[in-house]
Amino acid sequence: MLDNHVHVIDDGFACRYRDLPDGRRQILSILVPGDVIDLRQFVLGGTQPFLAALSPLSMSAIPNENLLRLLETSPRATRALWSTTLVEESISREWLVSIGKRSALERVAHLLCEIYLRLAAVGRNTGSRFPLPLTQSELADVLGLSTVHVNRTLQELRKSGLIAFQSGIVELFDFDALAALGLFSPGYLHLREPNSTKPIPA
Repeated sequence: MLDNHVHVIDDGFACRYRDLPDGRRQILSILVPGDVIDLRQFVLGGTQPFLAALSPLSMSAIPNENLLRLLETSPRATRALWSTTLVEESISREWLVSIGKRSALERVAHLLCEIYLRLAAVGRNTGSRFPLPLTQSELADVLGLSTVHVNRTLQELRKSGLIAFQSGIVELFDFDALAALGLFSPGYLHLREPNSTKPIPA
């Protein structure tokens, strides 16, 4: 990535993460097409959480000085970036609830519902299918579970007939049932349909 630039993901998946001294890792956020990577660094400077690609990644780079000029002249752009930051914080709070209170099955179901709707909002789903190019180890680092626990939970969801997950592609057979299982409510995402002012239905 370029210094003194803000980057927007055009295609692919990335994550922010934090490593502990003993090598254990916690993935703090998953970034999908349309997400802005380094707004915090643009505003605060200094060291921010590490970033890693989860798949082949393409990005657009916006020079900081150009973004500053845009924000000085466009209240709409300012509101959009402010909204982006607030939604990121909202997602982080929901992930904290998952790790603190949801069961393993609820965590996985909740995450799949979230990623499905976030990708639907940017037109990256194919019907009930969507890409999720994360290994089970990476999912474990997202969910605060062991890889073995993630594997067992995915098998349980497959056997229940709610999902299929193979070669980085997830298919949801019953979104409503999966959402109920994961105690998922989409309000925290503040998503809207592409080219529409209507919220995406759950």
